[in-house]
Amino acid sequence: MTKHSLPNAASTIDCFKMIFPEADPQALAAYSEMMLPLFEFEVPDSGGMTPFSSESEIYCLPDVTVSRARATASRFTRTVRTIARSATDDILVVCYTSGHFTYRIGDKTRRVEQGELAFFDLSQEIVIEAPSVENISLAIQRRKLERAIPLLDSAHGLVVRPGALSRILIGIMEHTMEMGPAIQSPHASPIAEAMILLVKSCLETISHSKVTPDIQGSTVSLASVKAAIERRLTDPDLGVQALLEEFGMTRSTLYRAFEPLGGVTAYITERRLRHAFRRMTDPSEKNLRVSNMAFELGFAHASTFTRSFKALFGLTPKDVRTLAIRPAGKDIPFPVSPEAIPYIHPLVPRHIES
Repeated sequence: MTKHSLPNAASTIDCFKMIFPEADPQALAAYSEMMLPLFEFEVPDSGGMTPFSSESEIYCLPDVTVSRARATASRFTRTVRTIARSATDDILVVCYTSGHFTYRIGDKTRRVEQGELAFFDLSQEIVIEAPSVENISLAIQRRKLERAIPLLDSAHGLVVRPGALSRILIGIMEHTMEMGPAIQSPHASPIAEAMILLVKSCLETISHSKVTPDIQGSTVSLASVKAAIERRLTDPDLGVQALLEEFGMTRSTLYRAFEPLGGVTAYITERRLRHAFRRMTDPSEKNLRVSNMAFELGFAHASTFTRSFKALFGLTPKDVRTLAIRPAGKDIPFPVSPEAIPYIHPLVPRHIES
C-alpha cells in the first residue's frame, strides 16, 4: 500500500514507519541494507549479546526530512565510497532525546549529550556510535543553507548546547512528528522553512571568526575570504592575486590566514575538488562531462584533475559516477534497498486538518 492509495492522503506529506523487530533473524541484515545508501551499519562491541532491533519514523517535507529513531547499540560509518554511492550531501542535525552518542571525524572524537544539537555534513566522512539510540533528526538539502552559510563545510561536527534557538527547533521537529501524516501539503512548506531558518541561525556562529589585521588597520574576516572563494570556484582567474585585489590585503596577511589550512592554493584546489565531487554525485547532473567541469574549475588538463581528485578521495571520477544508488521504488521517496522494503510501511493519517 502506498500513500497515493489511501483516502484523501494525496493532500498530505509522505510519512513512513520502519520496524525491524528483534525476533526477526533477518532484521539486522535488512536494516544494514536499508542504511547502506547513507551509512555502513554494524553493531559495536558495546551491544554485547543484546539482539538487534530498531523502530523509526520518517516525515518528508519540502527540502527537509524529519525522523525519529529508537534502536539498540549502533555504529554508523560514512566513508568516501558511501558518500559517492548515496548521492546526497544534505546537512544532518541530530539530537538524542535520551542517552548520548560519540562521533569521530578524522582523529577527533567527541561525546554529544542528551539535548545537544550536532550538525553533520553528509558530503564528509564520519563515524557515529551509541550504546543505544533514541533520537530525532533533521536532514536539510544543502542548497537551502549554503548561500546563507558560505562556510557550511565547517559545520561538520559542530555541537550546539541547549538554548532558546535549539529548543524551539527541537520543539517544531517534535510537533511535526506528533502530527505526522495529518500535515497537509500546503502547510508543509512554511513548517519546513521555519526549521531551515532556525538551523541557519544556529549555524551563524561559524561565520564570525576574525583574523589578522590588514595593512589599513581594519580586520579581514577569514569567513569573507572563504565565501569569496566559494563564489568563484568556477572562475579560472581565482587565485592568490585575485584575492589580494578583491580584499586589498597584503600577501603575507593572506598567507598567514590560510597557513593552518595548508596554504591558499591548496585550499582553493580542495574546495574545487569537493565542489566537483558534489556535482558528480548529484542525480540532476547525470550527463555532466567531467573533462568540461575540470576545465571550468581551473585545471589545465583532465588528467591533472583526475590525479588530484584521486589523491583527495581515494577514488577516480569514474569510480564516483558509477557508485550512485537510486531509490528502489517510485513509491518510497528516499533511497532504499529491495531487502528493506517489506519493513517499511506508510503511516495513515489519524486526522486530516480542515
